[in-house]
Amino acid sequence: MSNLVRSAAKQRICDAALEHFVCYGYDGASLQQIAEMVGIRKASIYAHFTNKDALFLTLLDDAINAENQFVDHCFAKQQKLPGQCYCDALKQHYQHALHFRFLLRTAYVPPQHLAQSISALYSEHLRHCETHISSALSQHSASLDLAYLSQAYLGVIDSLHVELLYAGTADFDKRLDAMWRLFATALH
Repeated sequence: MSNLVRSAAKQRICDAALEHFVCYGYDGASLQQIAEMVGIRKASIYAHFTNKDALFLTLLDDAINAENQFVDHCFAKQQKLPGQCYCDALKQHYQHALHFRFLLRTAYVPPQHLAQSISALYSEHLRHCETHISSALSQHSASLDLAYLSQAYLGVIDSLHVELLYAGTADFDKRLDAMWRLFATALH
C-alpha cells in the first residue's frame, strides 16, 4: 500500500504503530498505547484498520516495499563485487531505518498466528533480493553457477540480518568481513 493514498490520520497511526511494534513486538503492542501516541481514542484506529492484525500486516507490507526499494537502490550503484553495496549498507541502514528493524523482528520472530502470512511475504522479498544478485552475478562472469552463488549470497544476508537482530551492531563488522571474504573467494 502506498503512503500517497493514505489520509494524514491513517499515516499518523501507521507511523506511531511502527515505532510501537518495533519497541514491544506484536504481543507487547497495545492499540490503546498507539492511540495515545497519536492523540486519538482507540476506537478511532478501527475507522482505519479492522483490527491489530490488519494494522500489523499493513506495516509489514510497507516495510517490505521500502526494503525492496532499498535493495533496488543498492544494486543500482556501481559495485566492486556483486551485492557488496547492499552488504556494506546494512549496518547503517539498520540503525536508521525503523521499517527495516520492524521487518527483521517480524520475519525472525513472527506472531504465531500470522507466521504463515509473514513467511510468504518475506519469501517474496528474498526472491526480490535473489533476482538482483543473480543479475549482478551474471554481469560479473558468465561462467558462474548463478543458482548456487545466489543462494550463498542469501546465506550471507541471512547471517548479517541475524547478527543485527540478535547481537546488534557490536560485532557486525567482523561478521560482515568474514562472510564477505568467503563469498568473494567463491566468486574468484
